[in-house]
Amino acid sequence: MKRRAKYNPFRTISNGIRNARLRTKILLSNMIIILLITTAIGSASIYTANYFLESNTKDLSAQIVHQVSDNIEYRAREFMNSTVYLISDQLLRDFLTERAEAVTEDNYAAYQYRVNYVLAQFASNNRYIRSIVIKNNKGTVYWWENKHQIQNELNVHSASQIMSQAEAELRSSGHEYVWTSSFRGEDEVSLTRNFIDLNHVNVHIGTVLINIDPNFFRNLKSDISYINPDNIAIFNQNDQVLVKSNFRQPERDALFGNGQSESAAANGAIRRIEGQNYLITQKQTSPSGWRVVCVIPMTMLKDHTRLLQWMILIFSALAILISIAISWFLSATTTKNIKLLEKNMRKVEEGDFQVRTDIMGRDEVGMLSVRFNFMVGRINELVNSVYKERIAKQQAEFQVLMAQINPHFLYNTLGTIKWFARMKGQSEIEKMTGSLFELLKSSVRRTSEFHTLAEEIMLLDNYIFIQKMGYGDELQIKFDIDERLLQCYVPYLSLQPLLENAILHGIEPSKGNALITIRAWRENERIYLVVEDNGVGMDEQKIEQIVNGRGQEDKRFPGMSSIGVRGVNERIQLYYGKEYGLLYESQPGRGTKAKIKLPYHTKLEEAEHIAAGYDR
Repeated sequence: MKRRAKYNPFRTISNGIRNARLRTKILLSNMIIILLITTAIGSASIYTANYFLESNTKDLSAQIVHQVSDNIEYRAREFMNSTVYLISDQLLRDFLTERAEAVTEDNYAAYQYRVNYVLAQFASNNRYIRSIVIKNNKGTVYWWENKHQIQNELNVHSASQIMSQAEAELRSSGHEYVWTSSFRGEDEVSLTRNFIDLNHVNVHIGTVLINIDPNFFRNLKSDISYINPDNIAIFNQNDQVLVKSNFRQPERDALFGNGQSESAAANGAIRRIEGQNYLITQKQTSPSGWRVVCVIPMTMLKDHTRLLQWMILIFSALAILISIAISWFLSATTTKNIKLLEKNMRKVEEGDFQVRTDIMGRDEVGMLSVRFNFMVGRINELVNSVYKERIAKQQAEFQVLMAQINPHFLYNTLGTIKWFARMKGQSEIEKMTGSLFELLKSSVRRTSEFHTLAEEIMLLDNYIFIQKMGYGDELQIKFDIDERLLQCYVPYLSLQPLLENAILHGIEPSKGNALITIRAWRENERIYLVVEDNGVGMDEQKIEQIVNGRGQEDKRFPGMSSIGVRGVNERIQLYYGKEYGLLYESQPGRGTKAKIKLPYHTKLEEAEHIAAGYDR
């Protein structure tokens, strides 16, 4: 069962776009560009508006926090100074030191009443004071409280308990006073300080704890709707919450649930809480070390940019619609001339070479119209010359056929002569004809430019036999071939032209006993073929003439030239590059050595692959 191809939506869309009409492609590309540009501009505008609003809000909140910080420091110092009037009250110091009489269970109520009266007079000067608790060194506790501002009234037990916590906090701070959050769970700020003897400032006669309404520190006045006292929180030097903001309970728990400020939040940082972002700005006062934190929900900022965002979206939509209409009109106008040109091309396809198109302006389509008319004219001229070209081609094919018939005719004729010489008993003629027959057969029947070295040596044997019939014992041929190289592949007719050149140009002019040595050996991945004679030798000019074909033919041997040797060198370098080829070593009177350098190959496919240029 044929497996069904997996559906690829991207390929489907790509194929649909590729096969769409040009007008559709232009319109689609323009729409994509328009959408991208409009979206980029709109997004950048919205981002810029939000960025500047956020930046300005950060600056304003920083200024407000700075203002609140300075005011808090002033108010805390002012209130701290006001407590001096409390500890300087002589009557209150007498009660605490119990100079008149010791406090017992019987007179404690009277003492509490008197102290409560003194504390009430002090609290009447500051409406933000909620309660005051005093404890002397003997452990006696007195208190006063504004019952209209609290939920849980104090008693001896509760007053002693919160005073113990306040004293522990004071001792751990190492200072004469400490600001903390409420020790009784109320939303208030507590000031704990030592009750000192003004005559002996190093002598403590007790401890005083004053609980203050947090609104004492909330006096922020701002015309910005999203920066108000509800966004402000205050922490002491130990990062305990003194004044909490009026957030919803989940937001308050996320920001200040552990009673610690978010010190990790850098100034002007944005933090995400329960899916909502908040801008947090903070400043630490000096020298008290209090921290003022302003927390603004980002939704409040975005409300101010919502109108701007809608305006940007509306104008972007109008710009897109207008741009699409203009793009549709331009694409229709552009493709109109292209469709007309395509219609005329169809006529040419049907065989009407007389059609011409009107010049459609000076743009690219107009230039195509000019080229179209020129092309149709040229095609008409070429069609008229097709008949002449066909006749010339038929004549050329006939000549090629005749060129193929002539070698076969000579090949068959030599075979007839060979058999006729055998019938007449002419063995030498038969052998010469057979050798020539084998040489011609290898030329006619070969299918590749390469054959084995053994086959190359066999061709040399046939050629040598024919030459020895003319030279007799005056010509001696010696072979020094490494038998391991007989199966390697070499170019066809590599050695025969060198042997022929050695006989004609080296041995023949010497008119003496000729010795030609043919060698073959291997060095690494290369083989060397050498044809060496003991003839008359050559000078540099003659070597240049033979190898590169420069100069005239040797007049002593009319019809003989170096074209065979030059062909060997050119073929080798054509196959393998300039690194390989033919090299002559000779001096006048000292013989000549022709050396061929080839790559070593034992497979025909490798030799043909290299010769085709795939590895060069």
